[in-house]
Amino acid sequence: MIAYLEGTVFLTEADYLVIKTATGVGYQVFLPKPLLLQAVVNESVHYHIQTYVRDGEGTLYGFASLEEKKLFEMLIKTSGVGPKLGIMILSILRPPQLIQAIHQQNIPQLNSIPGIGKKTASKLFLDMTDQLKKHPIAGQEWEKDPKIPNQSSASETDELLSALTNMGFSEKDVLSILGQIHADGQSFEEQIKKALALLTSFN
Repeated sequence: MIAYLEGTVFLTEADYLVIKTATGVGYQVFLPKPLLLQAVVNESVHYHIQTYVRDGEGTLYGFASLEEKKLFEMLIKTSGVGPKLGIMILSILRPPQLIQAIHQQNIPQLNSIPGIGKKTASKLFLDMTDQLKKHPIAGQEWEKDPKIPNQSSASETDELLSALTNMGFSEKDVLSILGQIHADGQSFEEQIKKALALLTSFN
């Protein structure tokens, strides 16, 4: 499996470039748009590579840092998010922006990315929250903002209703599932996860 490539830019296209290595071999590599726009033909480049194999065919995806590559790996573990959509997400949201959106429960921001519906955005939030807890991205650790809902003075029910409607769910749908969420011993984040699982099961 290819994990790293270094060479010169042989040509660039709308969503990929070809790297010519010292041995004369050219590799097609798909990149997030901001990184692709920096590439100049005949200039030296080096990328961390994620090799994605499907139906016996390998596709290479390149990243400027190991941290960005790790985020991509996390993204494509989510159901409904393939490598093309993963690259799209990282083309629109830089790693700090993506991590911030996850920690701030900003599902509407994820939902605004072409190809991501509300259900996929909710799954991304759930899966990425867990993965970032287990495998923090170096240099991108998040410090909780005292203004986020679970630290407010409002009641937990009001907090949940406010947070979920801000994520784009209707008040009617949210109210219909609040009774199924038991707060005993559960953190606000755990209650949000359960609520999202219930709300996304409607579709």
